[in-house]
Amino acid sequence: MQAMWTGLSALKSSSDWLDRVGDNLANMNTPGFAQDQGSFADALTMQLYGAATDPENARRTTPQGWRGGTGVVSVPEGQDFSNMSLQPTNNEMDLAIQGSAFFAVQGPNGTLYTKAGDFEWSKSANGQFLLSTPNGDPVLSTTGQPIVKPANAGTMSVGSNGQISFGSVAGPRIAMVDIAEPSSHCVSVGNNLYALGPGGTAKAATDSSIQQGYLAMSNVDETTQLSDMIEAQQMFQLNSESIQLTNQMMGIADSIRSSGS
Repeated sequence: MQAMWTGLSALKSSSDWLDRVGDNLANMNTPGFAQDQGSFADALTMQLYGAATDPENARRTTPQGWRGGTGVVSVPEGQDFSNMSLQPTNNEMDLAIQGSAFFAVQGPNGTLYTKAGDFEWSKSANGQFLLSTPNGDPVLSTTGQPIVKPANAGTMSVGSNGQISFGSVAGPRIAMVDIAEPSSHCVSVGNNLYALGPGGTAKAATDSSIQQGYLAMSNVDETTQLSDMIEAQQMFQLNSESIQLTNQMMGIADSIRSSGS
């Protein structure tokens, strides 16, 4: 039965790999999308000793200290936020962070973070227009408050430090936040938004800047992902065949046992 369980664990892991690759490829053109990463690990490794099998039959004695794996598991490693290229859009509402920082937005249960800067003005319940994500999550200023569009505001311009101006009228400053080890401490909550995970710390960014009229684009490498897809498909196919062989061997063993009885 161990051969069967080992094959099944590999099927599940290769399926997880295919899902991860598919999600990455589907978001190749999504602004601010960070490619998902993962690897594999032993489900459990057992160390068996000679006395654990049949010491009276030398041909069935496991070598001293022999180690045998019992399967494989897919291990998520979080998102890779590096190497996001900036693409010009000539849209004043599009903002990109040059550097490692994130935008801070107001989520339903606290502050969330994003690399995507495709913002818009969203009308709130009180009639005010707030700078928001496409899903209506307000972008936060350095004071931790939503950014409100003044009545009769002029054209919005944003400086490299996040300072907003509406024509000649100065507005708030957009917050840029550094998260320590984001791949380990950012928890995806959907829509390109991340919550701060256990042990994560966030502080005001010092080495990042904002470029207006640009978007940080997905860092998914199509060539790498297609290569991974081929490997994952081969892994799935080979382990499907191993399960079929195991099933055949179990059937033969069962028929031998039945005929012997």
